[in-house]
Amino acid sequence: MTFNEDSRVKIPSILHLTRLGYQYLSKDGAVWDESTNIFTDIFKESVAGINPGLEAEELGRLLDDLSLLLDYEDLGKAFHERLVEKSGIRLIRELEAGSRIQ
Repeated sequence: MTFNEDSRVKIPSILHLTRLGYQYLSKDGAVWDESTNIFTDIFKESVAGINPGLEAEELGRLLDDLSLLLDYEDLGKAFHERLVEKSGIRLIRELEAGSRIQ
């Protein structure tokens, strides 16, 4: 058996996370932006679910804005600030105390 990164890290990690309920997404055949590593279709669908009534053009602009933030050389500080921002278009859903992600 060959011992490399796939056999020692990637595959065990994927197996463990899928057992915890995460879904593995392959880049094969998926629509994803190579410069940001964002699955654009999944991103737009998820953000639209968090922000009902959001127009398709707004989602496109949001994706463009995030691409610019990820190009900064601040080690992701600007992206993190945008991610946890409490006003405007939300990127993550806030959980209530005691609730769990399904």
